[in-house]
Amino acid sequence: MSGPRSGRVVALSDEARAVLEAVSRRTTVAVGLARRARIVLLAAEGVPLDRIGRQVGVDRNVVRLWVDRYRLGGLEALQDRPRPGHQACQ
Repeated sequence: MSGPRSGRVVALSDEARAVLEAVSRRTTVAVGLARRARIVLLAAEGVPLDRIGRQVGVDRNVVRLWVDRYRLGGLEALQDRPRPGHQACQ
């Protein structure tokens, strides 16, 4: 692996790694959530942020955002947050 290792390496337990790998491969999960799980897995391997961004198709600042959120809140922090605006009646 060339380039500097990321300073935002995530330490994952075997259980957390297994859950993130399952989420990143699941076809019924939202694409964004799968991408965010992949970001965290790559960060746990020490892949530089800019390379993670290129691999998953986002800016390095987006990678930094999701890695930091995961470090603070775990898997729940990777979920989509409610957005303001019109909500469809159910």
